[in-house]
Amino acid sequence: MPVMDGLESTRLIRGFERERKLKPANVILLTGLASASVQQEAFSSGANLFLTKPVRLKDLGRILEQIE
Repeated sequence: MPVMDGLESTRLIRGFERERKLKPANVILLTGLASASVQQEAFSSGANLFLTKPVRLKDLGRILEQIE
């Protein structure tokens, strides 16, 4: 991302939700970085789900249907 990465974006989204007492949105991080430290940071940042590329569209569709 040109301005910030997904981890920083997630932290800002969660802060915005807390400040305004909003219901948390579902945040799914999709990345090419498969390290355990990145996954741990994703969940610490407030992500609901961490997926590593490649992800089959069929599988992603099932995940999204379960969230709705």
